[in-house]
Amino acid sequence: MPNFGAFGNINHPLTVAGAAETGSNEGVLYYATTNLQNVGPNGFLVLQVSNPTTANRAVRIVRVQGGGLVNSTLYYVRNGTLNGGVALSAFNGNFGFSDVSQMIPSFSTSTALPVTGGATLSVSIQTTGTPVNDENGRLIIPPGGRFLVVLQKNVAGTNAMSIAVSWTEF
Repeated sequence: MPNFGAFGNINHPLTVAGAAETGSNEGVLYYATTNLQNVGPNGFLVLQVSNPTTANRAVRIVRVQGGGLVNSTLYYVRNGTLNGGVALSAFNGNFGFSDVSQMIPSFSTSTALPVTGGATLSVSIQTTGTPVNDENGRLIIPPGGRFLVVLQKNVAGTNAMSIAVSWTEF
């Protein structure tokens, strides 16, 4: 067959699905959001996803969205600790599967940074709007690890802001 190698084979395919498509097909793509939260002058909105030490799977971050209609700074923090967070529910991206995730999402709004410790992985300043960061599974949280998205409002007044994160569990 002259075109046999054009499509690859089962051991060496020429096309592969990304983390989101694979996770959704297997029922392990989850979402968590803070929804809209009022954040005060120079305040913080933080979403943490924690992979418990008892977990039997690693977690891959697929997408991060966070922002509002004001100037803000978006930070990624590895293995920090969110102090005083409120528990969130995770939802499965495949509606045919249950919403049972091993990750523990939580969030907090505060006038002072509610995060201690950890290492800052990324910092970006946004003037307005909600940036979408497609990580496509490149950020991996092993059991016992935590991933935090910190959104700092850089202007006076109270404004609505939100953070949403999606991940797969393999």
